[in-house]
Amino acid sequence: MNQNLLIADETIVITLLLIAIITAITLRHLKMPYTIGLVITGYVFSSIIVPHVSSLKSFEGMVPSTDIILYLFLPLLIFESAIALNTRLLSRNLFPVLGLAIIGVIVSGVIIGVLLFLFSPLPLLYALLFGALISATDPAAVISIFKEIGVPKRLQILVEGESLLNDAAAIVMFQMILALIGASLLDQKISLSQTSMQFASSVLISFVGGILVGAVTGYLIRSVLKRTPLHSHIHQTATLVAAYLSYLISDHILGFSGVIAVVVCGCLAARAASDWIGPDRREDLNRFWEYIGFLANSLIFLLVGIAIASLQDLSVFMSGAILGVILLVAVVTFARLIPVFGIFGFYNLFTPRKVPFSYQVISFWGGLRGAVAIALSLSLPYSFPYRDIIVEFSVTVVLFTILIQGLTIGPLIHHLGLGQTRLVKQFHEIYTDLVTCRSGEKSLQNSPMSDIIDHDIGMRYIKEYRKMSASRMEKIRDFWSEIRKHPDRKEIIRLFWLEALRFEQKQYRLMYDEGLILPAVYAALQFHAASREDLIQSGDYHPGKSEVGPGARFRRWLTQYINRIAPESRISRFLTRRSDLNRVFIAIALVVAASATTRYLRELAGVVCLKTEDIADTLSVYKRIESDARAYVQSDSVRTSPCLKDISAFIAERTAGAGMISELHKHLEDGVGDEKILTRYIDRLIEEKNNARVELVRSCR
Repeated sequence: MNQNLLIADETIVITLLLIAIITAITLRHLKMPYTIGLVITGYVFSSIIVPHVSSLKSFEGMVPSTDIILYLFLPLLIFESAIALNTRLLSRNLFPVLGLAIIGVIVSGVIIGVLLFLFSPLPLLYALLFGALISATDPAAVISIFKEIGVPKRLQILVEGESLLNDAAAIVMFQMILALIGASLLDQKISLSQTSMQFASSVLISFVGGILVGAVTGYLIRSVLKRTPLHSHIHQTATLVAAYLSYLISDHILGFSGVIAVVVCGCLAARAASDWIGPDRREDLNRFWEYIGFLANSLIFLLVGIAIASLQDLSVFMSGAILGVILLVAVVTFARLIPVFGIFGFYNLFTPRKVPFSYQVISFWGGLRGAVAIALSLSLPYSFPYRDIIVEFSVTVVLFTILIQGLTIGPLIHHLGLGQTRLVKQFHEIYTDLVTCRSGEKSLQNSPMSDIIDHDIGMRYIKEYRKMSASRMEKIRDFWSEIRKHPDRKEIIRLFWLEALRFEQKQYRLMYDEGLILPAVYAALQFHAASREDLIQSGDYHPGKSEVGPGARFRRWLTQYINRIAPESRISRFLTRRSDLNRVFIAIALVVAASATTRYLRELAGVVCLKTEDIADTLSVYKRIESDARAYVQSDSVRTSPCLKDISAFIAERTAGAGMISELHKHLEDGVGDEKILTRYIDRLIEEKNNARVELVRSCR
């Protein structure tokens, strides 16, 4: 009996995965967002195909268990988003994100509850319960559209950051109102002030507890990655266990927010991967979690579509109450509009880094609802009053947001000018065509098979590719001539700015991977580059102002405070010396990165037949960065500082170490030498690299 059940479960999973594969292949040609297509496919499969195929009867009336969504899929989806999250960009936008995730959920839930109490048969508490569960956003489809179109990263972090955190607030609010309903059914009177205090304390305890649990599991992951820098399978398995462990301990055992625990654990795991494992293993880990995210999204959105089709009363409800559906959608949409524009408007009053109106519109319209809303509504017992209405309301809103908002968000992004313009796409096509032709010619000229290929045939193909390259170069020259007359030429300038920043950040990553700069220095450099990237994507093409990250600001404040109250103390000397050390490292890294980026931009301009005066502003900024950093390194205060000798010794040692690790990795990949001995040597050199960083910081004492 148990064996038959196991085979039936395996059949269901295999069928769903086959459907996901077919859907993914089909949607590539239809240019429809994957998750939206999955919901439609699941609905069509369950309502049309299943009733006519006897071997698929196991899918009839299938509604996924709440535990499957909340305990099997949700930790994976949250961790996959958290480990790929740009935490530096999130820290720069933390206040609006937290405002939307906590205050926005509460305001939205209350507005929905009050309006539905006035215009629907639901009593107030039950209407508030629906408002709580439907306020959590699930923009998986929107994020995939963002990545495809290429929206500004700040907009993406606002939407993605909110969605990661508002699940926690919605679940706490849902549980709190559910408890109030239980108390009212037992005739227990609770005042409004008691309710407010209890809710506030529940949210605070849930969030703080989740942060602590996530921090502990994140520390455990850090220890595992630190001790196994070369073992990708251990990294993947450990992070997978951590995602489930943090969620289960926090949510199921301790009663805290499992969502917050997984977010914190995922962010710490990403930082640990950045600090302790090499670029190849880090890429393996990222690809593993991309696949896990694809797998979880495929199954969960198919199940959502199947669950919608399995709810027998939904079609009757939607066809018999069209005005009610319109009213419901209008209420939920209005309840989303008020907190989004209200919170962003309030935030813009107190910051020079204002959130543009176009970002607010996309954040409002991109607030799709998904699996969490359906899971919470289905978690209500069958005997729960008004359960059927709440489930029908939830599914209706999820369908509207996925099908209507999800399919229109792409055109809206283009209408607001937030995606890549036609000129940028045209440039990418011409550039790719040019590089392809040149690569074909170069490959034929340098091929080890050139002595075997008939000389006349080889030369004929080389001439053909050379002719094609000349044609593409002429085409790109015409493109630049047209661009110089075009009013939107700033888009191309922005493209080169962003390419320069991408290359600059790559230099910092390379220096950090080779152990040439310290973690705090790398964090400061990446934060500075991300800040400039944000400014450029917002339309500021002269981002010369340097911004300091939250961690660096705190260290600066702490150093100044200690120096003021205890200037001769040991800790004061340590903090001052470490601050000087970091500044010198930052200056050295800026010299190297700015110089390399300037060379890269000149080479890139030559490849695409662009005059250097067209990117003179970009080049001048990097020249100024290099000049200022070089002047600081060569100043008397630095040249006479003991820091410089320590840094010089550290860089010399780590340069040699990086060369040895690179060579041993090459031998390992080529299969030259004994694998165990090579791995042992690489492990030892990586440990020396990490210890050297620690010792350099300790030398500040």
